[in-house]
Amino acid sequence: MVESRDVTRRLLFDVTGLLHWYAFFPNPSGIQRVTEKLLSSTAVQRNERVEFVTRSLGGDELYRVDGGTLRDLQDPLRRRAATARLRALFTTTMRHARRGGPTSDMAIVHVPYFLLGRARLAPLVEAWFGRRLPTALPPLEVVQDPGSQDTFFNPGDLWWQKHYAPFVLGLKARTGVKIVQMIHDLFFIERPDWASPTFVRTFTSTFGGAAPGVDRWLTNSIFVKEQLGVYLESHSLPSRPVEVLPMGWDSFAVSKGENRSSTVGQPFILFVGTVEPRKNLAMLLDVMEDLRRDLGERVPELVVVGGYGWNSKGLAARLWRIPRTRWLTRVRDADLSALYRTALFTVSPSHSEGWGLPVQESIAHGVPCIASTGGALRESGRGLAVHFDPSDPASLKSAMAHWITDGAALQRERARIAEALASEHFPTWNDAGQVLLKQAGLDGNGRDP
Repeated sequence: MVESRDVTRRLLFDVTGLLHWYAFFPNPSGIQRVTEKLLSSTAVQRNERVEFVTRSLGGDELYRVDGGTLRDLQDPLRRRAATARLRALFTTTMRHARRGGPTSDMAIVHVPYFLLGRARLAPLVEAWFGRRLPTALPPLEVVQDPGSQDTFFNPGDLWWQKHYAPFVLGLKARTGVKIVQMIHDLFFIERPDWASPTFVRTFTSTFGGAAPGVDRWLTNSIFVKEQLGVYLESHSLPSRPVEVLPMGWDSFAVSKGENRSSTVGQPFILFVGTVEPRKNLAMLLDVMEDLRRDLGERVPELVVVGGYGWNSKGLAARLWRIPRTRWLTRVRDADLSALYRTALFTVSPSHSEGWGLPVQESIAHGVPCIASTGGALRESGRGLAVHFDPSDPASLKSAMAHWITDGAALQRERARIAEALASEHFPTWNDAGQVLLKQAGLDGNGRDP
């Protein structure tokens, strides 16, 4: 085992999954939003010992990623340019993988980037997606190998990285680096039918393969922490310390002087989430149809915000044909924030969630939420959401009908949420950043504690 002579601790923050996501999608899903908020936190950004790194598909070498580009993902005016630069960087990494390496991670969707990378056309990729003339890109900078005093952190986007387990085990064996691994959910344990067979196989293999090398785990909820403990024990995997990373309540900038009560009475109900069976959207659509039969025009429009997920063909067809239902597949964060603020209320009927960002984000905007009891949704609601059994459509219908027909009750719910937001402490993403740094033995000022 080789150990670095430099005793300065470093935290290598793996953004490989983030680059992969933005190579194909313009907007984040939940895991990407958590990753972006965490890396953009004041604690992480001001710490000089944090380095953002990526690896090529199938490769073992780490390359530096500019922190400024990653921060720009949070700026609506710079986001397109930042995404274009990350796509160009992803393209460039393709030609630096070891010979034959990409095939261990690569799928058919990667082929265009692989060919563009080998042809050295990354500047054209950035220019195309950034809508500007091509410019020269800086060469990839190889990151110095970590030592046993350093920490390698992966934010939990493992499902596509087939080569991740041998990579992280090899890195640990070669350098002695400490591994901190984030886990967002383990729903495939209970219900593998909620995901594609390819996802289940890849995630299970990657997770089980990497687990022996993990020194510390981070989860997004107590629910997932308990799931993780059960899984590790039942599969005879090593038991390691597990810490819950707080999910920040400051995902969206909402002015303190904003009049939250002005949103009461807006004519739509909001659902935020990927269109897939696990989200239980079919039950919500059934309930909406029942409510319209019973209450007619009193029932507001339903707005669904979320992209296509696995096995969504039937749901998609239904969404397009149901009257008074809008489906928005590509929504920027700024627009999503506006939708939250102007919704009458939100509904999150998921069968199971590792956390429940839509519940948290709704409450953070001061907007009442009806959420299921699935997974960690009670945790994300912090006692400020109304909950129902996801297998009981009658309870969902009753809760929705109450708020649709009783404006005073809905207003009282808004007042209850507003009072809590004004008087209670809610964790921020900077708090989350501090927890991450602690796992690496660093404080918020870049010092060893």
